Amino acid sequence: MERGKSSYSLLIIALVMVFFLFGCQEDIKENTLKVGILPNEEVLPLYVAEEEGFFEKHDVNIEIVNFQSAAERDAALQAGAVDGVEGDLLAVALIRQGGTPVKAVSLVMGATVDEGRFAMMAAPGSDIDVEGLKGKKLAISKNTIIEYVADQMIMIKGMDPKEVQKVNIAKMPLRVENLLQGQIDAAVLPDPLASYAELKGAKVLVDDTKLSENISQSVYFFSDDAIKNKKTAIQKFMQAYSEGAQTVTENPERYRNLFKEKIQIPVELQETYPVPSFSPLQLPSREDTQRVIDWLKDNELLTEPYTYEDIVTDEIIKSI
Repeated sequence: MERGKSSYSLLIIALVMVFFLFGCQEDIKENTLKVGILPNEEVLPLYVAEEEGFFEKHDVNIEIVNFQSAAERDAALQAGAVDGVEGDLLAVALIRQGGTPVKAVSLVMGATVDEGRFAMMAAPGSDIDVEGLKGKKLAISKNTIIEYVADQMIMIKGMDPKEVQKVNIAKMPLRVENLLQGQIDAAVLPDPLASYAELKGAKVLVDDTKLSENISQSVYFFSDDAIKNKKTAIQKFMQAYSEGAQTVTENPERYRNLFKEKIQIPVELQETYPVPSFSPLQLPSREDTQRVIDWLKDNELLTEPYTYEDIVTDEIIKSI
């Protein structure tokens, strides 16, 4: 009889342990995020948060997954290999249309016009201005934020993008090389490559941080599945990211070595290129989002009648 009671007790203990371990594993899974990034300046606060222990402070496990191209990053998100990524609103709309529901949860850069510089550059030795680009070769990356920014710049300057001969050079280092060698007349580049090209003699035709309209934004966006099942973890992630952004904004030079280590900056600029500053967490504006949607529709890249609410959600940062 005693042996039977003992066996029964051991069975109960074993079952409790199984449920406990299963529950712990579920908690760990729900509290763990895989976030995909490219080595650009927008993600510096992520590394600051990691270095300063902000993720541990907010009790969230973050795995940073590095990609070398937006195509690789987007494919990983579509395959469910990451929960969310840093990217742009064009990617949000196109990935959603491609069958993977995603939404932007916060701006990363672009809350103000002076955040996140893109520049249209003329080849070294060129004397053309923007109007002089009519019929000339402008290097872009087709169907991406680079082409979007190029079209916005051209239209703001009173021209029709169809008047320019756009050349698709998707790889940015190759685009820079072609520009500096004069094989193309002009190119659109993000910083720090725009600053590098300027250092090597290229001429700035349009600097989007000097425009009256804010034409470029980057965002964190997550799959709808992650937003539903890992909402608390995403909120904790964004809190830690926000603290990282505030910390580096308050003391940028303290993180120059981290900036040089983690972000792709040409060697010639590593000591002089400014460590970026960041605005507080906020959503993309309706106006900026609608401009992206309209451009995608006009270029026959978007067939779905998406609204702002289809692309952006406030349910993550509204509770932070």
